[in-house]
Amino acid sequence: MTTAPFKESYTRTVKVVKTFQSSPAPPPISRYSVHLSRLLREDDRIEGCFFFHRTSDQPLHIAGNIARILFKIVTAPLFQCAPYEVTESVLNLSKWKVEYADTPAAVLADTMGKNRPQYSVTGFKPTWLLKVVIKDGELSEHTQVPFTAAIEAQGYTALSYPMQSAVQLCEESDFHPPVLSTEGRQYTLADRRSISKYVLLLYCSATRHLEDGNPEGANRDRTEYVWLDEFCLSHPQSTSESEVESQRSTELGRLADIFRNAAQVAVFCHRPGCPHTNLDCPWGNRIWTIPEILHAERVLRMTREYTDSTTITRIHPTSGRAFREEIQKSAADSNQWHLYAIYQHSVNSGGVSWQTAIHSLVVEAIRRDEAGHFDDHKFLGKALNGLLPRRAHVDDLGHGGWNDLAWLLELNQGFYNAASLAALCSLPDHSSVSWLGKPIQPMPGNERLEALVTALPVSPPTANSSSGCPPLMIIGGEMIGLRPRLRRDWAGLYNNPDMIRVRVIAGGILALGVLVSVVLFITGNIFPFIGIFFSVCIGHVILELVVSTMFLERKGWIFLPDSEWADLNTIEQILGRELKLWGKLQLAPKWEDPTKRRCTPGRLVDLEHGIYIETNVVELPNVLAPMAIHGNGITCVLLHRKNRQHEQFFGAQKVGIANFPPHILAQTTKMGTMCIGSQWEEKEKEKEKVE
Repeated sequence: MTTAPFKESYTRTVKVVKTFQSSPAPPPISRYSVHLSRLLREDDRIEGCFFFHRTSDQPLHIAGNIARILFKIVTAPLFQCAPYEVTESVLNLSKWKVEYADTPAAVLADTMGKNRPQYSVTGFKPTWLLKVVIKDGELSEHTQVPFTAAIEAQGYTALSYPMQSAVQLCEESDFHPPVLSTEGRQYTLADRRSISKYVLLLYCSATRHLEDGNPEGANRDRTEYVWLDEFCLSHPQSTSESEVESQRSTELGRLADIFRNAAQVAVFCHRPGCPHTNLDCPWGNRIWTIPEILHAERVLRMTREYTDSTTITRIHPTSGRAFREEIQKSAADSNQWHLYAIYQHSVNSGGVSWQTAIHSLVVEAIRRDEAGHFDDHKFLGKALNGLLPRRAHVDDLGHGGWNDLAWLLELNQGFYNAASLAALCSLPDHSSVSWLGKPIQPMPGNERLEALVTALPVSPPTANSSSGCPPLMIIGGEMIGLRPRLRRDWAGLYNNPDMIRVRVIAGGILALGVLVSVVLFITGNIFPFIGIFFSVCIGHVILELVVSTMFLERKGWIFLPDSEWADLNTIEQILGRELKLWGKLQLAPKWEDPTKRRCTPGRLVDLEHGIYIETNVVELPNVLAPMAIHGNGITCVLLHRKNRQHEQFFGAQKVGIANFPPHILAQTTKMGTMCIGSQWEEKEKEKEKVE
């Protein structure tokens, strides 16, 4: 019997409508047979029925089984006089412990000492711009100037481009900037400015090729104000590297507003004839593309065209709405539904809820970061700031990508439930990330995603949280305990339909014996009463013990690792039933496995209904928690929950994720405080306890 801090679902029988097509029950896979040796020594990998040393590899296993036999015989009259259901209910009471409860701090509590609201206001402006002088359609000079009201009245152009396109322009001009060998930035700040200048040169020369009828096409001598990242993120006279990084961090935190306030946004990539609305465009796959273009009023498409003798770059003006509608169509053609929802919300905000819009923005931003191999997600929060209903102060960001994301999600708690994000995230490559990871894309048949619980990030148990990820607390959740191993069924006589005839005959003999004993007792025949009563009770107990060697318990869920249970036929032979796979025919979603962590493949088996699910985990789970209705099933996180005293900070580690059949919602029990944390938090807590 399990003494975990949760009531296991197999303590009660749940009648469930089968989720598969009705078909005749298959014949038994194997004949059950009595193995009296199991009364003393259980089979390998099987758990026995007594209170201690239940497995055969434990030193007191045989002694424990002998004690069980003696205990059953001595207490035979007591337990045989009570119905089986009453006995099971009484024994189940011993499985209960106080469910864990804790009071984790809110993520936003860190700003309480700053005497200001956590929300920031709208209307961020750039700190610096470039004053660009163009003569005869070519760049003459450029100077960094501070942003002023006069410049705001005139308007400025923001340039949006991928670094690889700027490098391509450099190489075409025989300039090859050296690549840094150290981790971090690929180029020095000076080289990055030299590289980005080629984009500015191209923009100034391309304006001469505007379509006829556009007044800008004839204006070959003019002065413009341009926002170009490498020239406008920091002050040119700043010499301290830390000061430059601080200035760049501040400006990147308001990037969405800088491009929102621009009179026009010029978009460029180096591919010839690219309209910049296809999903394979280098410009369109950056994490910064979304904040740069999502609210642009006017877009200038800078497109390169090859002729016989030279390359011409033309600018094609279009409205921001029309440009985004083209991207939206490309997203639909490629089944990129998160990207589709983002641009649908920007074009028609009433057609998409904030829950869907925020979810799509977060998932798409993480996906782009992963595709660009920015595994630390350093700029994730800054890229999203300004796109959500509530924005953060810039100086509250920059404490780690996942921390910034948690901060923004909590600021927008009135608009977004993080349970949807947790249901999509694959296992991360690093254990410190806890519940977040690379999200999967919606596919035909599993686009449905409706959260079953409310989930919110909370403050970690230690002050040093920059290296990890804030835990996720589940509110209103339920759970199912996973067995550590298969267990012998001590009540096999009552739980298995194959024993119904034996049970009826044995029950009749027991009832008849008890009736005769009562008559003897009433008539004063004490010794015959004792002899017959104890004989029938002990005989019934012996029958229970013998039958218990034949069956395994068929209730609850269990994880069977392939390292021990690789052969499905072996599992079916031991369980005595055919197992059906959940997933393939139900179009269940599939998550990516981490590349830097060792995974253990295995099967999650519903012993009661004969259904199994194939999945991979990084550690053996002991709890599953339903998070969302996902496709045709229920997506659950697989957790490794430690048994602790309730006064300690409690957390569970996410070790896997899988999609389950809907009937598991009838098998769950309530949970207390459930915080999905990380191994980093566990180590920090243990370190604090030692100190």
